[in-house]
Amino acid sequence: MVRTHNKLLLEVLEVLFAPYSVLSRLMPQMAAIAIIIAITAYVFMYFQHIDLVSAIYASVGLVTTIGLYTPPLNAMPSSEKLFLTVLVLASVATYTTIVMNIVSTVTKRTVWIDARARWRASHMKDHVIVLGDMPEVATELDRMGIEYVMVTNNESLAASLQNHKVIIGSPTSERELRAAGVESAAVVIIALDSDSDSLTALIRVRRLNPKVRTVVMIHNEDLTDVFLDSGATQVVRLKRFIGRALAGMALSGNLGGVLLESTEGSSKALRQAGYGIGFFKVEKSSKCDGMALRELPKGVIPVLVERNGIFTPYFSTDFKLKEGDGLVVLGDPTKFTGIRELCSAGGGPA
Repeated sequence: MVRTHNKLLLEVLEVLFAPYSVLSRLMPQMAAIAIIIAITAYVFMYFQHIDLVSAIYASVGLVTTIGLYTPPLNAMPSSEKLFLTVLVLASVATYTTIVMNIVSTVTKRTVWIDARARWRASHMKDHVIVLGDMPEVATELDRMGIEYVMVTNNESLAASLQNHKVIIGSPTSERELRAAGVESAAVVIIALDSDSDSLTALIRVRRLNPKVRTVVMIHNEDLTDVFLDSGATQVVRLKRFIGRALAGMALSGNLGGVLLESTEGSSKALRQAGYGIGFFKVEKSSKCDGMALRELPKGVIPVLVERNGIFTPYFSTDFKLKEGDGLVVLGDPTKFTGIRELCSAGGGPA
């Protein structure tokens, strides 16, 4: 099977081949109709001694209740009447149900979304797979232009995303994982409501593609080691992540921040606190006003300085901050309060 990174080619081909995917879903219903027509045609051929084409013509008329061909009742043996009565009763119910299913399948928008997503995923490579109801992740991936496919059993979510990158099915199912192209994916993001479901999905993902990078969101922090031992590349502890975000917001006025999970290779302190990206503003007459970057507290690294509305990463440790400068640092978030005090007018020592 040919896989490609070409987005335009994927867009065009998925539109062309999606109808065939939908048609394949209708094959069981079409087969059921064909079987009933064949049986009815055989009854006509056996009792009425008509040719095959005429028998099929008569069978279609009977099955669809149009009644294009009806032998005289007094010319029909009792056994034929009995067979046809049973077939009519069966065919009317079956035909009605099948037609309703076909119409429902063809007109249902999510069916076409699913069909296009399955075809697209089967021809992508090095893409991202999102398992679970994460529309926010989908929005960001779209914004960044990253190819992805989401697997969820939430049809209303699939309809609301306004794209054709959602496979409707169980995120823990090996069949759906294969449909999402997990063997050729670069990253799998697992964010399910249940930690047990997330673990099941993780194990199956790792079995299908041992080299894929897996990011798992968990609810119970005590299961972190279980997920890491099961092959997760990165484990995001939801409650801790939210707690850090709220704590960062509490330090208002001079600090904004993005809180990041640490890796297992980090120091013990950073494994507990995580990494942080801090944003500070140098106020007039603060200790940071005129201070060299090398005087910042240990445990943080300056990565950007904003001056006169322009960010620059090019500076030395002797670079001196001044009033109005913006400072972006990376490091231990426990140091951020001290930096905040340094950058605030009337602030104390770090």
